[in-house]
Amino acid sequence: MKNVWLQLPLLILLASSTVLAEDFKRFEFQPFGGFTASGSIPLITGDDVDHGSVHVNSSFNLGGNFAVNLNELDAVEAHWQRQFTEGRLPAGVAAPLSSGQLPAFDLKIDQIHCNFLHHYRIADPKAMPYVMAGVGVTTYYADGNGQSDSKSYFSVALGGGVKYFLTSHFGFRGEARWSPTLLSSSGSSLWCSVGGGATCLINLKTSVQHQLDLTGGIVFRF
Repeated sequence: MKNVWLQLPLLILLASSTVLAEDFKRFEFQPFGGFTASGSIPLITGDDVDHGSVHVNSSFNLGGNFAVNLNELDAVEAHWQRQFTEGRLPAGVAAPLSSGQLPAFDLKIDQIHCNFLHHYRIADPKAMPYVMAGVGVTTYYADGNGQSDSKSYFSVALGGGVKYFLTSHFGFRGEARWSPTLLSSSGSSLWCSVGGGATCLINLKTSVQHQLDLTGGIVFRF
C-alpha cells in the first residue's frame, strides 16, 4: 500500500502528460483573403533626381499559410499571398495615350515568406494572440503595353493577430502585417516596358515599397 501512494503522483503526472500530448496539434492550414494598402514605388536616380513614382493601387489579396507548431506557443509557417492590382507610371515618365490619360498596366504581387510566430496565453483558452516576423521574396508580375515581365526582390514582414478556436481542430484567424520590399535599380526596365515609358531607363537608387496587409480566414489544426 505504501508503494501505491508513492507511485500515485507519478501516475498523475504521466496521465496529465498524455492528455496534453493528445490535445497538442502539430500542423495548421489556413486559407485567407483580405486587403492590401499599397505604397508607391519611388523612381529616384542615384544622384537624387526624382522622377516621381509608380502608383500601385490598393486592392484585395488571397493566399494560404501552412504552419508547423514547434510547441504550444511557437510555430514556423510557409506563407504565400497574391495581390491583384494595377500600376501606373508618373506623367513625366510614361508615354500618354492619345486621350491624354496615362497608361495603366496589370500587376500581380506575390509574396513567399517563412514566418515565425509566438503565441500568448490569455484568460480565454480559445483565443491565442500572437506576434510574427517573416522573411522571403516578393515577385512583381507586370503586364501591359503588349509587354509582360516579372522581377523578384527581398522582403520582410512584421505583424500580429489573433486565432480563436471553436474546437481543437477548427478556428478563425485575423492578422495585420507590415511588409516592406527592397527594390533594386534593375526594376526600372520592368516599369518602362509595361508602362510605355522611356525616360525611366536609367539607373535608379535602391528604394523600398511599403505594404500593409489586413487578412482573415479559417484555421484547420491536425
